Amino acid sequence: MAITLAFVGSVISETLASNLGIGYLMMSASSNMNMALVFAGLIVIGAMGVVMYEIFAFIEKRMTHWAHR
Repeated sequence: MAITLAFVGSVISETLASNLGIGYLMMSASSNMNMALVFAGLIVIGAMGVVMYEIFAFIEKRMTHWAHR
């Protein structure tokens, strides 16, 4: 759970105070009215968040097999 929130935090921070990255690309595209690029960035961010969550859920399951949810 924390890895996805950290990822969201990093995207938000690069949106506000960076000149590189997906967040900056989305802000630049939105100022140029390139909505296709903005939505492509959203899809990439969403896919990366889901993939990271699944990877770390698998690692958690393998490392803490004794703990049941």
